[in-house]
Amino acid sequence: MQTLAPEFSVTRVEHPREIHWSATGLLDQTKLAQLFSTLLERSKPFRHDKKGFRVLGDLREFAVQPREIAALIQQSQQASADYGVDRMAILCSSMLVKQQFRRVSDALDCQFFDGKAEAIAWLRS
Repeated sequence: MQTLAPEFSVTRVEHPREIHWSATGLLDQTKLAQLFSTLLERSKPFRHDKKGFRVLGDLREFAVQPREIAALIQQSQQASADYGVDRMAILCSSMLVKQQFRRVSDALDCQFFDGKAEAIAWLRS
């Protein structure tokens, strides 16, 4: 069951140069800023050596976000491309969340998946 309580986690995987993150619920600007800050901090070694990296996002418990939050996510997706994200795989179970995230991710090579193994296989191919 989906909860609207906003939570997130972010992990750096040194080899093969990936950031894995998940987010649940309905984000407000404060929680979104915390997520962005954590993503920046964890990806810092990859961003600074400028060798590129890949991202796995788990949005299976994510809610469709309000327009103003979606606009901020779009800015973050553009920044991700600028920071060297080569590809992004998104785990997503909601068609509406998938459509919203697809709309804000034009700047990236971003694909959507139902299962983690398939997403990682694509990410690392």
